[in-house]
Amino acid sequence: MSDFERELLDLLEKDGKFDPAREEVLRLQVTSEFSRKKKRLLIWTWVFHAVAAAFLIPGVILTFGVNDLRMTIQGLALIVMGEAGLIVIKLWYWIVHGRLEVMRELKRLELRWTLERADAQPRQKSDG
Repeated sequence: MSDFERELLDLLEKDGKFDPAREEVLRLQVTSEFSRKKKRLLIWTWVFHAVAAAFLIPGVILTFGVNDLRMTIQGLALIVMGEAGLIVIKLWYWIVHGRLEVMRELKRLELRWTLERADAQPRQKSDG
């Protein structure tokens, strides 16, 4: 559990009253936290794309720029490594991005549910 999540849970457990303004602020904080995580994911994805391009560019040069069979085979191997790297990077991005989106929505739902439950508890005590 991250420091942000601990802080969020502590804040929710302190006060038992439902406040729409507080809910909105907390929802925006949750959304901004996941936006930062998505930005880091995007930066790492582009870094790994650059690494894959570092394999692809020499591979293309060796494959099509040289008439030696051995160099052509080495170039094809570099192209295959670069393409495999791109495929793995895109799959990794797709999985992590989907996980972040699902976690963001779950945190927002959990926040909403906790705040509504905290609002309903004082009413039940006064009714009983």
